[in-house]
Amino acid sequence: MSRLRRFGIACVLALGIAGAVLGVRASLADVVDVTRLGSGRSVTLPYSGTNFRAYSWLWYAVGRCYLQDTLGAAVLDAYKEMETALPDRRFVYGEIGWKDGGRFWPHRTHRQGLSVDFMTPVLRRTTEGTRVPDIHSCMPWNLWGYGTRLEAGKNGVYEIDAEACIAHLAALNKAAATYGLSIKLVIFDP
Repeated sequence: MSRLRRFGIACVLALGIAGAVLGVRASLADVVDVTRLGSGRSVTLPYSGTNFRAYSWLWYAVGRCYLQDTLGAAVLDAYKEMETALPDRRFVYGEIGWKDGGRFWPHRTHRQGLSVDFMTPVLRRTTEGTRVPDIHSCMPWNLWGYGTRLEAGKNGVYEIDAEACIAHLAALNKAAATYGLSIKLVIFDP
């Protein structure tokens, strides 16, 4: 791996950890603007798989989860890698885009099927005080997960699973490269 690529990955991870410490909303959010498209065909990810699911069956059915085919393949490859790397973790993807692209409220991005929201992996504190991997609630009362706040990396029940965040970003980066894609920007949405 080139020095420039390692430096880029280190910067992304440092920003992610800084976001966790400063307090972030529960969306890992917006892996945007890959550098090359596949066939340009819009596809949806499966609603769920062995270790992942969409944030909402309602919004999935409405059609807010379309992306470019090559990016979709990379995302699925990353989830497949995570099955081996962290088999006890489950991941949630959020909004992506419309089948035919275009304006995608409330996002400024997500217009070309090149942006994917990923909900931040979390650990839940049990009554015994241990921390176990979990997925946070994605229900209407917390805006399908987008309204969950993780101040200083945690709230009363959840805290950011930094290990899973880092591993997931690394798997996405590796899978993207396999398809000639690259991650241009990762936003931890404050």
